[in-house]
Amino acid sequence: MADIGRTDLKANGTYRATLAAVILLSVLLGLAVIALAAGFVRQYRLYQADQNGPVSLQLAPGAHIVSAGIEAGRLVLHVQTPEGGAMEIIDPASGKLISRTGGK
Repeated sequence: MADIGRTDLKANGTYRATLAAVILLSVLLGLAVIALAAGFVRQYRLYQADQNGPVSLQLAPGAHIVSAGIEAGRLVLHVQTPEGGAMEIIDPASGKLISRTGGK
């Protein structure tokens, strides 16, 4: 008598659709967590790659540094060469010459 009016919930189409949605969303959530962890690892490796060691500077023969300073995060050098004075702006992170004015 207790089974009258009671249907098997697992045979119901709504139950199966809900179960499929829960499984799909759980898989997507797991993939999102994995992607997030991979993104953190990638950013950390890029950050570590940017942490270069000291940068060396090659001057022309007979040239010497008159003064040096930092302006807007850039290394600004006043270099005196036999041809005249020059200003060099260098990116300290990469060691690349950004700009050079005056002199040869």
